Parts: sequence; C-alpha cells; structure tokens
Amino acid sequence: MSKNKSKKNTEVEQEVPKGITRYALSDRTFIEKGWTMLPTEKVVRKMNVYRMRPAHPEFDWFEHNKNKKLICYDTGEKLAEFDDNGKGRWFYRNGKVALDYYDAEELNAQQRIVIFSSGEPDEGGRPRPLTILATFDYLGNGIVFDHSGKIRLKYNQTEGVVLDRSIGPVSHWKWHTLNDPPVLQQVMIDTQMSHKDPQILKLGGPQENKQRPDNEEMLAIEFDNFIKEKSKKLSQKFKPFQIKMKALKINENFSLKVLDQATIYLIYRDGSTNLKLNIGMILDHQEIVDTDTAEVGEVSNSLERFPARTDSLAGLQRSVAHAQRVERSLVEREKRIRPTQPTASVDRLTSGLSRPLRTQLHAVASTSDNRFCTCRKPSTTNLYYDTRLN
Repeated sequence: MSKNKSKKNTEVEQEVPKGITRYALSDRTFIEKGWTMLPTEKVVRKMNVYRMRPAHPEFDWFEHNKNKKLICYDTGEKLAEFDDNGKGRWFYRNGKVALDYYDAEELNAQQRIVIFSSGEPDEGGRPRPLTILATFDYLGNGIVFDHSGKIRLKYNQTEGVVLDRSIGPVSHWKWHTLNDPPVLQQVMIDTQMSHKDPQILKLGGPQENKQRPDNEEMLAIEFDNFIKEKSKKLSQKFKPFQIKMKALKINENFSLKVLDQATIYLIYRDGSTNLKLNIGMILDHQEIVDTDTAEVGEVSNSLERFPARTDSLAGLQRSVAHAQRVERSLVEREKRIRPTQPTASVDRLTSGLSRPLRTQLHAVASTSDNRFCTCRKPSTTNLYYDTRLN
C-alpha cells in the first residue's frame, strides 16, 4: 500500500497545474521563444590607458585668476567665479552657467570641464533645453554634442572621430600608434538590464552575495602576462601624428579648435569679452595607469559607458538623454502639425487628383413671380442656383 501511495504522490507532483509554467534555464524551447536571453559574443580591442598631463599648466587661466574671486562683464553681469582650489565657473550674461571646471570623481580623470547651453531660443524662436554641449577631462577624453544630444565630435587619448558633416566629412584620426597593433579579445556581453529590478535582486539567496575564492594559479598567470605585455608597450616608441585641424562652433559663444593632442583651444566670446583655454594634454608613454576595452571601429568615451561609473557622469548622461527626449517630442509634434508632403511629381499628381470635389450646386425652383427686368430676357427654366454650402 505504501508503495502505491508513493507512486500516486509522485505522479501528482509531476502534473503541472493549469495556469502555471515550469521554467527551466536549460530548456531550449524557452530560448527559441525569447524568454531566455543569451549573452552575445563580441570582439573588442584591449587598449592601454596612459597618464596624461596638461600641455601648458603655466598658462592655467583659473589658477592665475583665482585670487580675484569674481570677474564681471564690462556691463556688470557676473562672468566668472572661483573656488579656493583653483577651479570655478563661467557664466552667460543671462546668469546661467556656461562652463564648469571641477575635480572629476572617477579614477585618473583628474579634472573635468563641462560646457552648458545658454537656454536661449534658436533662430526660429523655438526654445532649446538646458543641456550639456561638451565635456573634456584630463585623461584625454572629449566629446561635443548639439542641442538635441547628438554627438558631433569625440576623441579619447588614442583616437578621435568627426560625425557632424557641417564640420567636415565623417573622418577618423589617430593621435599615435601606442595601441597598435590592436589586441583583440572575444568577450560575452550581458544582454540583461543594466539596472536590475530591486525586487528581482531580492530573489537571490544569501549565497549569491558570497565572494568566490580566487584561483591563485590563474591570478599568477594573468599577472605575469600583464607584466610582460606592459614591459613590451613601455619599450615601444612614441610617435605622435600630425592631424588636420578640426574647428567647430559649439554654440553662439563657444568654439573649439583641435590642432594636435597638446594644442586644443576652447574659446569663449561675448562682445568685447574673449577667453581662451588650452585643454590639450601631453601623453606620458612611460606610465600606464589602466586598461580599457572598446568595440572594433568604435571610439570609446567614458560619457557613453552604461552604467556610469560615478554619479557625476550619470548626471551628465541624464542631461544628454533629456535633450534627446525633447528633440524627439518636437519632431513628433512637427510631424503631426505639418505632415510630410510627397515630393515626387507622380505623387503630386496623385494627390491633386485625389482632392475632394467641390460641393455640388443644387438647382432650386424659384419662388419669385413672373415680373422681369425689361433689360434681361426671362429665364425659360425659371430656376436659379443655390450656392449655399450644406
């Protein structure tokens, strides 16, 4: 009897109640249905990150003027204010922050310069969102956006790319050959959400948070390979390239000129006010501070990496995302208000033929008497056309 009962119990347990799905990570049917997302394989480049230093620290504008505490326009508005540590801010005439120069939170980045929009409307009177237009750090990274959050130009300490055709044709340049030939690696990219739902995180037991013991032999092998690779790179000759000058207007007040890696001018103009910063950096090829990876053919930049490494970078990313959302909403609104018209001649002919006909004129019997004007012949039909619209 006991054996029969146990058999019946196992059969009942194996039966799946209605409305309940038994999911298994190893079940291939759920992969085919799209329920189970597999990580994707990608080939990335491994790049060394070198120490970088300002090209001309003796001409640091903020350091030279920090004792002034405050500088004003010739008309009295606040132009610049300074912190005790030699950092500070520039302001537009309308009082909004134009440039913020501060210590970066992430490792080895040292300082960061952020350019903000003025909030002034465009040439057509359309309001623009307050957003960042450019950011540069002392690790050799720079990126320039338009008012809608699209990337116009970006570079890191190895290479750069021009994406805005108003600057010039889409082009790619390299500062040097220290990361050549590229070291390729095949990695697995997690396709899950970058920010996990806190409720999902709670489902894992306490064993999920336990740190796994490191394999000392593997660590020793990896460290030995790293030392060999680093010593080989440090013995490599450093030959900076000469590039074609890149010049662009960031907004109505700021402009950027890229001559070489050590000569990058950020210029601010407003009437008689003219300020210039050289944000160019000199690379120290004898000091490797970190390693980074990037997709083949992609110019990596810390501001584009998700999730952001620091709260400061996350705030800049939110600003760019806000500008992109505003632009999408404006484009959608423009499409609703002014639907796109066909441009081809055949489409124009078709649209002309498909126009609704005018309201038909109705013949209505006249109620007037038979008295006529002597200068006109009387109508034989005794009708007139009612031109009133229904």
